[in-house]
Amino acid sequence: MDKIIRSLVRRHGSTDPFLLARELGICVIYEELGSIRGYYNQQKRQKFIHINNRLSESQARFTAAHELGHALLHSKENVPFLRENTLFSTNRLEVEANAFALRLLLHDQKEESRDCSSSQIAAMLGVDEKLLLRHYRNLFHI
Repeated sequence: MDKIIRSLVRRHGSTDPFLLARELGICVIYEELGSIRGYYNQQKRQKFIHINNRLSESQARFTAAHELGHALLHSKENVPFLRENTLFSTNRLEVEANAFALRLLLHDQKEESRDCSSSQIAAMLGVDEKLLLRHYRNLFHI
């Protein structure tokens, strides 16, 4: 995962998940999704990231990074289908996508983030502090 992030940043010069998606040919679609923050899917080799149009800017950014993680790490998995129609646990896939998103978004801010509290970093990223704390130990070993 760290190798993928370093390669993306080196190749595209950015950690912006929207720019990275565009550069990678992944369509980002904003739409009404109710209580769902977003999801990733692929149809006929075209990748899509769907984002709830009611999210704040920071929530949309984290959601885009999370779904980009699915696109890069789990491109052949249909997580919404697996969750709804099988007994397959998607927990590992979600944990990996969360870790990817956090590492990507904090990649350029490791030094600045060291002086911030976990609640400040969580607010900056638009995530729940519990999610951040779950991954915190490994975040600065990119």
